[in-house]
Amino acid sequence: MMCLGGHFELIVSPALLRELEGVLLRAKFRKRVTKDQAREFVARLGELATNVPDPRVREAGLTPDPKDDYLVALAHASGASCLVSGDAHIVELDDPDPPVMTPRAFFDMLEGRGS
Repeated sequence: MMCLGGHFELIVSPALLRELEGVLLRAKFRKRVTKDQAREFVARLGELATNVPDPRVREAGLTPDPKDDYLVALAHASGASCLVSGDAHIVELDDPDPPVMTPRAFFDMLEGRGS
């Protein structure tokens, strides 16, 4: 992982890791990963990343989907320089703090192809 090389700091929280595991355990992912692989991936990610407490969402309506508000709150509370997401509810925010990047834009930036 590039985060191990010091290119960026990956920040996670317990809620984010639970959400990721829940998504990866969905039936549609069985063709790509087993349940055990999904759980191992999330556990390893939790070990490699900077873990911060789940933020308290102080302002409702940060995103059109209230379930996503904690992601913006997490990025803001942790001092992240950007939030990486492919979720349209987050990507399409007007003037987010911190800025939002799609995974493709983030990796392009890391490879020197982005702005």
